[in-house]
Amino acid sequence: MPAQLIYNSACPALDPADSVGDATRRMLADRVTDLPVVDGEGRLVGMFKLDRLFASLLPKAALLGYGMPDLAFVSDSLGELRAKMREVDDEKVGDFVVRPDHVVHPDTSPLEIVLLLYKGANNIPVVARDSGRLVGMAGDREGRAVLHHAGRRGHGELAGGEQVAVER
Repeated sequence: MPAQLIYNSACPALDPADSVGDATRRMLADRVTDLPVVDGEGRLVGMFKLDRLFASLLPKAALLGYGMPDLAFVSDSLGELRAKMREVDDEKVGDFVVRPDHVVHPDTSPLEIVLLLYKGANNIPVVARDSGRLVGMAGDREGRAVLHHAGRRGHGELAGGEQVAVER
């Protein structure tokens, strides 16, 4: 089975100049926690990750070293967290970009992708070796769609109607 069958080539991507507010709306609409960020040529710059955004809302002391076991003593309300979120809404996605934990290529074996998923990786960028261009994203949704339809010819459907091709 070619690796291309285990990733979604119709994945959304962000530009480094996009606003954090637009990025979070896109994440909600596409039901994802991480989005790839690409340059004008479509080359992968990095990932905009929800955990990085959440980190910007936390007190700095919670992020140092081993952090704090809890923040029960902090009195931030939901309204205060929303206000902090509004403060970063206009910041640029490029300021939040991180290197992806893993990158795979169109010729990466499906078994290798499943191993990464097993180890907890998700939203893995699929990048062309020669150009560095983003060609898709591999994740648990794609893996489940392909594996569920294993041995059947046709398409596996992902949430939102995206299709993943399935071959025998």
